[in-house]
Amino acid sequence: MKYLYIVFICSFLVLDSQLTAQPLESFVEAKLPQAKSTPNGLFYQLETAGEGKKPEVGDYIKLSFVGKLLDGKTFDESPKEEPLVFQLGKRQVIQGWETGLVHFKKGAKGTLALPSQLAYGKRGVGNIVPPDADLIYEIELIDIMDQEGYDNYMKKEEAKARAAFEKKKRQQLESDKVDIVNYARKNKLKVNRLPSGLSYMIKKKGKKEFAKAGDKLSVAYTGMLLDGTVFDSTEGKSPFEFTLGQGKTIQGWEEGLSFFKRGAEGYLLIPSQLAYGPRPIIEKDINIPGNSVLIFKIKVVEIQ
Repeated sequence: MKYLYIVFICSFLVLDSQLTAQPLESFVEAKLPQAKSTPNGLFYQLETAGEGKKPEVGDYIKLSFVGKLLDGKTFDESPKEEPLVFQLGKRQVIQGWETGLVHFKKGAKGTLALPSQLAYGKRGVGNIVPPDADLIYEIELIDIMDQEGYDNYMKKEEAKARAAFEKKKRQQLESDKVDIVNYARKNKLKVNRLPSGLSYMIKKKGKKEFAKAGDKLSVAYTGMLLDGTVFDSTEGKSPFEFTLGQGKTIQGWEEGLSFFKRGAEGYLLIPSQLAYGPRPIIEKDINIPGNSVLIFKIKVVEIQ
């Protein structure tokens, strides 16, 4: 009897060890009771079967997903309105997706349960996915496309991206125009406004002809942000020299300095898209945040 008791205890410990060593199987048994297994060790369970053919190597798959650890923590997911698109069989995704998604048809919704060796293995992903982590993916396979379908899809996506970009530019310009008007009013600058969004003020007229493309200009300046922060200046230095019309300066200078004569002094109030746009500029002592309106106090020292 004592011997049988010891055998029972040992058997229990072995069974418990096996369960501990195979957490994915335990998870599937508890959470995905209808899941099917594959020879390479992954599990899949479909909630919605979908329709049509299953994807093949070379097809383009469009899907949305949520990736979770076994404890339920979400470590990755596709953004709303931005499904993931990739080509099956080209090693663009983890192996578990390559082999698991062939069981999903167009419109199918379901779950993939992946052993670590079919995911990120011993290396994991930084602080996001631990080493040797089994993973759960909740999948909606939105579309399966051939090469022609993918090309048409990308053309539409590019058109949408361009339209969104142009809309954002227009909105930023309108916002910049308001900021420029408010700055001019606050600082009592009687500016001339141009269709591009640029505003300028000539405080001292200067002499002879206006600067034009091909002229070599020597310009003293102080560049400021809307809050008055000086980000660059020639004060205590030699004036900046360049040839107008060769794209050596920001667009706001190229357009605005054509209203200045030799010896002229004044201001350029430049919307961000005629300056550096959404790109921040951080160089040595220069720090210009993205989408910044720039104010330049200008003196055209010489025109040749």
